[in-house]
Amino acid sequence: MSRRGTDYQGRRQTYLPSGKGLMTGHRAEWRARSQTIPSDPPSVLLIGCGAVGSVISRHLCASDAIDNVVLADVNGDLAKRVAVHLGSRKARATQLDANDGDQLHMAMRGCGLVINAALPRFNKPIQRAALEAGLHYVDLANDSPDPFKDPGEWASRGLTAILGMGEDPGLSNVFARHAADGMDRVDSIKVRDGDTASSSEYPFIALFSPETFVEETLSSSRIWRDGAYESVPPLGEFEMYEFPPPIGALPVYSVDHEEVDTLPQFIGKGVRYVDFKLSLDPPTVQGLKSFRDLPDGPGARKTALSAIPRPADLVGRVGGNAALLVEVAGTKDGERRVHTLYTVMGHPEAAEKFGATATAYLTGTGAAVATLLLASGRIRKRGKLSPENLDPRPFFPMLEERGIAVHERVSQDRPPAQPLRA
Repeated sequence: MSRRGTDYQGRRQTYLPSGKGLMTGHRAEWRARSQTIPSDPPSVLLIGCGAVGSVISRHLCASDAIDNVVLADVNGDLAKRVAVHLGSRKARATQLDANDGDQLHMAMRGCGLVINAALPRFNKPIQRAALEAGLHYVDLANDSPDPFKDPGEWASRGLTAILGMGEDPGLSNVFARHAADGMDRVDSIKVRDGDTASSSEYPFIALFSPETFVEETLSSSRIWRDGAYESVPPLGEFEMYEFPPPIGALPVYSVDHEEVDTLPQFIGKGVRYVDFKLSLDPPTVQGLKSFRDLPDGPGARKTALSAIPRPADLVGRVGGNAALLVEVAGTKDGERRVHTLYTVMGHPEAAEKFGATATAYLTGTGAAVATLLLASGRIRKRGKLSPENLDPRPFFPMLEERGIAVHERVSQDRPPAQPLRA
């Protein structure tokens, strides 16, 4: 039985049973199942101790599914500060250069799983070392449009590598899989990242890696349309998109993102359209254009990037809200269905409750939940996996337990009648 409600745009929608059904409906099932999986808690090597890594470490240290957490960063003092702040006997810190294979192998000794929460450019050396050392692997962003080559090598060794498992990509892919699983055919998947963050102290901010933010927004992007990719110029495909309250309408632009690479490949069901759009307010767009117009050469950009505050330094110093929304349209039993999942979190709220920005908390919690599912044996699939390759059901209760409320609405409309043919 479904219930009726009104969505944030005032339209009448059909909701799934009970407001908590999405988050809690499978909790008992998965807890019971997990109790039958014998495994010793692994130690985890966490590489990258910035804003997102700090969130991940907090979740891992709080879980009985993890034995110890080795906090590794090229800045050894930062790793030590994070370990001290955690105040957990499980945490210890080490200095690590992720480009150094010998250092990686040494740091991986005694661990069963490694997470790359540093920049995507370190994915390949960390993956290579993890495969050689026999460790499961999780990262938060892909370093190429097709990082899933040779998945059999991981599977043959009984190992799992989950690629792009943060907020978006990551939770966005999980949301898309959940919605697609309820459809016979999928027509379109739209991913929207909305944010109203603002700072009275800084004219230009980036809530995740400034280097990654500038690179992906100033690169050409792609849209999957009718079985082929279309190239979109930087800051292209502008539209105003209505996000759930308290955010409202925001300007969004097509951005180079992993979901457009992986969802057409792994969702199936005839998906004909996939895009990813990020909200960028006019001052941010102007700032990005200034980056674009810098003189050639790495020196000018490096200097400009150094003036942007680190994401970890923005905790408690920005207002506004962050939202992740995924809208999947398709058909079920001959009826058109639009299934939307979203979560909204305030930056001040995240700072007060979790000591992070909302963006860092959503990203780090997505990675941590996948890690805990893998460490506890509830993810048994082996090989290189994208988040949409995973069963989405156990994610929702674990997100709810960690303060992330995921909402959904489902609207159903019959497709337009087709003209009769003689």
